[in-house]
Amino acid sequence: MTLSRQRHGPVSEGGAGRKRASAGTAPLRNGSGSATRRPAHTGLRPEDAALLSRLRLGAPAAVDALFDRYHGKVYGLAMSILKNKSDAEEAAQDVFLTVVRKADRFQGNSALYSWIYRICVNACLMRLRKGRRTETVPIEEFLPVFTKEGAHAGPVQDWSRGVELRLLERELGQVIKRFTDELSEKYRVVFVLSDVEGLSNEETAQVLNLTIPAVKSRLHRTRLYLRERLGRYLRDGSVV
Repeated sequence: MTLSRQRHGPVSEGGAGRKRASAGTAPLRNGSGSATRRPAHTGLRPEDAALLSRLRLGAPAAVDALFDRYHGKVYGLAMSILKNKSDAEEAAQDVFLTVVRKADRFQGNSALYSWIYRICVNACLMRLRKGRRTETVPIEEFLPVFTKEGAHAGPVQDWSRGVELRLLERELGQVIKRFTDELSEKYRVVFVLSDVEGLSNEETAQVLNLTIPAVKSRLHRTRLYLRERLGRYLRDGSVV
């Protein structure tokens, strides 16, 4: 089976919903402002159940409906992980072929989009592991250092007001995207699922087959890294 339509816009397969990050570690978006809270879905929604029924019957219109409903999100997630348009398009095609082929195996005990996200992450990580690995930045270099007494070893930069004033500027959005793209896949995928796609910690853990504490730890470290990189950029314009 071939899905010819294209638009630009390994873990076990299972489920996922959505939430916003807590105050103090608010999600840093690529220049688009704060994340939007979306309702969480712990099971299969009626419209997705109907779509799956049609897919299982082999209805061509169901494939078009699946593509229309989820292509933008799947392509966006693939692009965030792979950082290459051609690879993201191919990965998205693979995802939809897999969804159609395995529609009978999905039990519907979680949201359909979470299952699709799992397939997408698997496909992208497989491509990364088979292909050339891009250079990434060690996150530890930008994490805060503490004294034995638990205080910050260096001055803490208060750049939040500056970010609020400049958040809508295209330049800052591009800088945030650059810093995010430099993350290793271990941290970047968690950040994308949580702070870009809006999945809850529980859902992100399910998609990546991690524990919730592991997700929280990676997400917290990623946000600290981004805060430090942005602090340096807002202070002296440095992107290194």
